[in-house]
Amino acid sequence: MKPGDLVKFKCPPGSRELVVQYGTFIGIRTFDNKYECAEVMWLNRPAPNGNQVSTVQINLIEVVNGN
Repeated sequence: MKPGDLVKFKCPPGSRELVVQYGTFIGIRTFDNKYECAEVMWLNRPAPNGNQVSTVQINLIEVVNGN
């Protein structure tokens, strides 16, 4: 995954989320020198914090294949 890639949110097992969410991958952010997460600018919804970019667990997003 590299900055600028189109990514898709993968719903965690057992989730009732039905809306497909796409965004642009911005980069990796590290908290407390041990926790890593992805920063994503979501295309079809505002970030929960009201900002354009929000963080998400890396394992919950996947790159959309452009082929």
